[in-house]
Amino acid sequence: MDLVPKILKEIRIENNTIFRGHSNFDWELKPSIGRYFPDDWSEVLELEKQSLADFKKRSVPYLKHRPESDIEWLCLMQHHGCATRLLDFTTSPLIALFFATDPEEKYDGALVAATYGRRYENVSDDNLFERTNSFAYHPSHITERIIGQHGCFIYSNLPNRPLNNKQITKYRISRNMKHQIRKELEVLGIDYSVLFPGVDGVCKGINDRLIFNLQQEAIPF
Repeated sequence: MDLVPKILKEIRIENNTIFRGHSNFDWELKPSIGRYFPDDWSEVLELEKQSLADFKKRSVPYLKHRPESDIEWLCLMQHHGCATRLLDFTTSPLIALFFATDPEEKYDGALVAATYGRRYENVSDDNLFERTNSFAYHPSHITERIIGQHGCFIYSNLPNRPLNNKQITKYRISRNMKHQIRKELEVLGIDYSVLFPGVDGVCKGINDRLIFNLQQEAIPF
């Protein structure tokens, strides 16, 4: 086991450093709603508020735990695929490294490290969409998936622009190392069955191994 310890030694980790994995190094740190609507943000703001209201109304029958604040609702939306102004992060560099090595992306990956001075655990509903600063938010463990992924989020006050913070660093992960890194992470107990508890995680893990094995067989000797 050589690659994972070597990568971790290169990462600058401080108090409150959080991590994100990109399977393509060139991807911007831009929230999903900003990627969908890059231009006139004033119109999107009302749509964003309506999306939150719709999710609150329609998701309740399927929830084991009802969020206690709007920012928790946004976290839940984000984790289930809704476009929001949040970016998924994790407190674990190993989990970020897992997402940086997705075999479906045949490009160099990126391990993103971000250090925000204050750790927010409670955020008022007042003017949630009009805040003037980005911040790191650590939610209550409202879903098994957030627990499994040691999940936290960065709230973006300008979702149509990439995050631009002096405390954000991207580390390049060579595409040629992805397979070996995934094998080492699996030994360390980091795999889809842990990060996505349930049958979906099992299936993702099976597909993951299938893709890696096919890619390895395609490499000429």
